[in-house]
Amino acid sequence: MTPRIALSATAVAGILAASLVAGATAAEATPVGNCPDHRPVPGNADSLTVTAPAGQVITGYCVKSAGLKGTKGAPETVVLATPVTSIVLRHTDGGNLTHYSLVLKPATVPSPDPEPTPDPEPTPDPEPTPDPEPEPEPEPEPEPEPESTQNPPAIKNGSFDWDWTYEAPQCDGLVVAYPSNIPSGQANDVNIRLETDQGQVTLNYHLDQGTWSGTTAFVYSQHRLWPAGVSEYTVTWTQVGGSNYHWQGAVECALGEVSPETGTRNGYAVVRTPGTPATPGTGTGTDAPDVVEGYRTGRTKVSKGQRVGSDIVVVRGLEDGTVELQKKAKRGWKSIRTVTAEDGNAVVTYPKQRKKGTFSYRLAAGDYVSDVLTVKVR
Repeated sequence: MTPRIALSATAVAGILAASLVAGATAAEATPVGNCPDHRPVPGNADSLTVTAPAGQVITGYCVKSAGLKGTKGAPETVVLATPVTSIVLRHTDGGNLTHYSLVLKPATVPSPDPEPTPDPEPTPDPEPTPDPEPEPEPEPEPEPEPESTQNPPAIKNGSFDWDWTYEAPQCDGLVVAYPSNIPSGQANDVNIRLETDQGQVTLNYHLDQGTWSGTTAFVYSQHRLWPAGVSEYTVTWTQVGGSNYHWQGAVECALGEVSPETGTRNGYAVVRTPGTPATPGTGTGTDAPDVVEGYRTGRTKVSKGQRVGSDIVVVRGLEDGTVELQKKAKRGWKSIRTVTAEDGNAVVTYPKQRKKGTFSYRLAAGDYVSDVLTVKVR
């Protein structure tokens, strides 16, 4: 499974700026009064990459979506296990995001090493006593940490369901919606196994006091055992304390360039099987041309009669700024829509899924071909 591709730092900044000005968007047409100090999400995207302002970190967020069939996409508050400088926002009900808000706090700055104590100087004559300094202003009270949204209970045959499940992991982290009735002391460990280009690593998130609850995000790159310099990795297995369910699979991921603004890797770039050489002009491998950024690949699910959420992409290096959205047919790939970029940005919209089954889409322009998005229609 390949990941959703996050936007570049420039594109993210544009989206955040656009969310602060007036304009007719689908998000503004949605009733609000949900997330505190909410901002609308422009377009029809089901994920959004956000970055904390300089000197601050993100400790949690609230997000609302349009939901998929049978869900409401109600406001959902997520507390991060570890603060981050940037993160991809999604709603556990899926569907296009409509509003969001962030919980921020100042980044911790390490204290400098103390200066060595110099040799004592001869005692000088006493100076006149200066006037007393004014009392310092009291430090402001820190803002309270967010409380995560309470989730429905897991019940089976009138008792707690020990086989409750959670969403598959993404390339940035694992989001777990814990049932509200999970027994005390059962949810203080999460284990995530990854195969990286630096070797295999298992990330353990342990809570010494209390238990994880609500909806909690576990971000791989913030773990102390995350190997430095990783550029490719595959998530293969997860285990969440309090559930007998273990996720197993293969979510293949590749990181992009380091962002000069945040110092972190800027989203997810092209994805290929580790060890596979690059193929010029195909959009795969480390030497592939950087034509389209932000196009989602991998697998997703929708119900019959629904559409896949639109993708906001950045198009570079094309004279007319157009790419073709293609759908796989029996005799090869067929172009079904022309996507035109304005000021380098374009919105990729998908047709309504009228039949059940599995369908594949990709973007193409000249010699450039993106990786594939596979849609399973239920």
